[in-house]
Amino acid sequence: MIGIIFGVIIPYIAFAIFVVGVVYKFIYWAKSAVPLKIPTTSGQQKSLKFIKRTIYDRFDSPYTKWETAVRMILEIFAFRSLLKNTRYYLDRLSQRDARWLWLFAILFHYCLLLVLIRHTKFFLEPVPSFVEMISELEAFKGVFIPSVYVSGVTIIAALFLLWFRRIFLSRERCISLPSDHFALLLLLAIVISGNVMRYFIKVDISAVKGLLLSLMAFNIPQAVEFANSIEPMFYIHFALGSFLLAYFPFSKLMHAGGIFFSPTRNMPNNNRAERHVNPWNPPYKGITWQEYYEAYKDQLDEIAESGYKVKPEVL
Repeated sequence: MIGIIFGVIIPYIAFAIFVVGVVYKFIYWAKSAVPLKIPTTSGQQKSLKFIKRTIYDRFDSPYTKWETAVRMILEIFAFRSLLKNTRYYLDRLSQRDARWLWLFAILFHYCLLLVLIRHTKFFLEPVPSFVEMISELEAFKGVFIPSVYVSGVTIIAALFLLWFRRIFLSRERCISLPSDHFALLLLLAIVISGNVMRYFIKVDISAVKGLLLSLMAFNIPQAVEFANSIEPMFYIHFALGSFLLAYFPFSKLMHAGGIFFSPTRNMPNNNRAERHVNPWNPPYKGITWQEYYEAYKDQLDEIAESGYKVKPEVL
């Protein structure tokens, strides 16, 4: 019964919540009006021809759509804006390099990517060759038995560093919400339970793959059969992963998709060349000069007769 609940029912519910939540978020963001031109930049904006711009300026303060696309690629894959992270001290009127946060973030996200790529072997049959190649490259096979995956160990260190940052640094501790700590702890629990299965408490990998393939094919009877033959340790890991999947659309983790809808990132900085109309402005119908003259004919004629001289009011 535990296998059916945690191996079949909960994963389906979590996946349904994930899909509905992500679609709702995307539709909500796509329909949201952007009243202002607010690209966040720190490079030289394109203006007069004699004001030179470097290649850095072109992608930090993009003018065209393709420059904006390059900036988005750098933002997504290289965390461009986080690379500029500095800490400013008002009492000393000085700043200090704090790009160590960029390093921790890069380690975590790319290790997570490698872990997700390796996990696709449980959902695909046959397993793509590039997945096998990545697994071979990052594992010390022949050195340690069982082989040690670099991403599985490094991601734990990166998560602990990101969590300790919110605990021990006063400014980060002040702005951290319980949800921030919860997300990091949930990720840590998932990764640690996965490593425990990998190195200490073994589970039947063939049964796990059979369960996951059956779930993807919506073959419920076969999924139930596999679910009843898997060790409980797997369901701790699987239940935590399912909870993360359901929690994802309603958490800050949704920034993974929200970055594509961020007006501070996806808008070109061309407000000197193109007019950005506020979509929230009410519709306005102007009047012609003739209509304006007919409405204020007497006042305009009086001004014309006085020779455009403005007399001060008598107090």
